[in-house]
Amino acid sequence: MLARLQLSGFLQVPVRQHGGSGSPRREAGLARTLDGVPAPRRSSHRASRIRGPRPAEPSHAPLPEAEDVADPARPRSVVDHGLTRRAVLERIAAGDAFAREEHCDADPYLIRAAKHHGEATERPCPLCRVRHDLVHVTYVFGDELGPFSGRIKSSPELPVMAYEHGSFRVYVVEVCAECGWNHLTMSYVLGDGVPRRPLRKPADLLD
Repeated sequence: MLARLQLSGFLQVPVRQHGGSGSPRREAGLARTLDGVPAPRRSSHRASRIRGPRPAEPSHAPLPEAEDVADPARPRSVVDHGLTRRAVLERIAAGDAFAREEHCDADPYLIRAAKHHGEATERPCPLCRVRHDLVHVTYVFGDELGPFSGRIKSSPELPVMAYEHGSFRVYVVEVCAECGWNHLTMSYVLGDGVPRRPLRKPADLLD
């Protein structure tokens, strides 16, 4: 009795399931050239194949003109979300359960980032009060960062990045790892203003 076995998601090969004269391994080997297409072999090393699409080839389109930036490490295009934060806290203080639920729903990954990568602010959580201090989790986004866009960075790393990239935006999120309170506090742009090609994805970078 023959069954269809799919190898590595590429090719379906007939193999004998029970009680046949030939072993499944032998029959699979005989069928490796089915329809003229060789069946792929499984790697002998686990996790040796990188998942995800191959990195896109760098674009050859002309880069935009450079921006005149006096200090690449000085924040510009700053957006302060303090007023929005204050409005949310006023709604929670007034008994708005929806507002509390909406802003105390930190994702487990954000909680983990706050515990392991958060930077202390010495400011108490507005909901836990004096029991727990807030931490800042800083994310960087930008086309020039390529596959590294969306990574968490520490404050000392930002000035270094500012001289290595033309422009990227920084987002600072305050998080309470105890009650889950989280809110975007501010965002700003860093960089020396000289456009660069996006970074390519390293061959060993997992998605």
